[in-house]
Amino acid sequence: MRTSSYKFFRLLILSLLVPTLLSSCSPPSTPAAESIPLKQIQSGEKSAPVEQGQYLSMTYTEYVNGKNTDQGMVMRVMTYDLNSKKLTKLADVPYTSQYPLSVVSLPDHKIYYSADVGDKGDQLFSYDLNTKKTEQLTDNLFAINDIVPTTPGGPLVLVAVKKGERTLKTIFYNKSTRTMKFMHDENQDKITWSIAYNSAKNTIYNSQYSERERDKQSDISDRTQTIMVPPDKKVTEINSVTKQERSIITLKKEKISSMSSSNDKLLLVTSRLTNFGTTEYSLVDITTGKRTKIKLPILSRQFVYMSPDSKGVYYLGSTSLKNQDEGRGVYYYDFTSKTQTPIFIQKEGFINNFMLLNK
Repeated sequence: MRTSSYKFFRLLILSLLVPTLLSSCSPPSTPAAESIPLKQIQSGEKSAPVEQGQYLSMTYTEYVNGKNTDQGMVMRVMTYDLNSKKLTKLADVPYTSQYPLSVVSLPDHKIYYSADVGDKGDQLFSYDLNTKKTEQLTDNLFAINDIVPTTPGGPLVLVAVKKGERTLKTIFYNKSTRTMKFMHDENQDKITWSIAYNSAKNTIYNSQYSERERDKQSDISDRTQTIMVPPDKKVTEINSVTKQERSIITLKKEKISSMSSSNDKLLLVTSRLTNFGTTEYSLVDITTGKRTKIKLPILSRQFVYMSPDSKGVYYLGSTSLKNQDEGRGVYYYDFTSKTQTPIFIQKEGFINNFMLLNK
């Protein structure tokens, strides 16, 4: 795929920092992790109201002419309806950003995406699905790692770098006033790596780590010529309305490569070592912070979402437990039948990301 300074920056953080490139009260540090059968997890979960309707938003990059970048690349933006099982291509938007990122908000009738402005960094844009009009929504960012819609009247939540800085922060973008609230704006040591939205609670969950600790572990790795140990990760809950924060769990020396939330749980994808750690899956009780490791016969390091009825997971990966590139695509894995159903398989281009959302 395409190279750029920020893509390098993102990969550097992925490989060296563990999770990097994006006040507490309540449960303390790391509750002990336990193992539990999937059947028991299913029966313990509360089902989201299926009649509300859910869909997947997918970003797929491809060369326009199928060969090179002479005519540029595009982000093909698609949705998959969970009820009708219909895959729909909505639009192509230019791929000019350092990291290909888009998300469809059906309640807003818009595609939100990142795009370069004057070779000076990426800004947030919107594409109206009704009017076909494109708008630039920000002018003070440098790079964007995540765009997460909340409620129709609520904010967009970004993981982004402010212009002139290098720290990934959690940002609430007000769609009405077009203003942004940067969480912990003055703290340049606290780096946000991943975020997740819980529609039932209207809360955001973010994982953060200390840049100083990351740099310390990196120095140790260079000096000893060993694989870097990840810095500790702290997961907090943020109320989307009040912005009040609450600590959920702290993971010691683990990398969180993906995080999603539904009902009363967080689904974490983690590994112990920065580059070559074995992928593990676990559920965290949002109220108590109790962590339960689960076994999933899939290979996916990013973008794993529990289905609304808690009977399976949607994930970006492959059907192979050894090769993530073999048959790479978006799949649904059913806990009961133990079958993997392909939703969209990567062919000519590259699936960059996807997200589970409410209509």
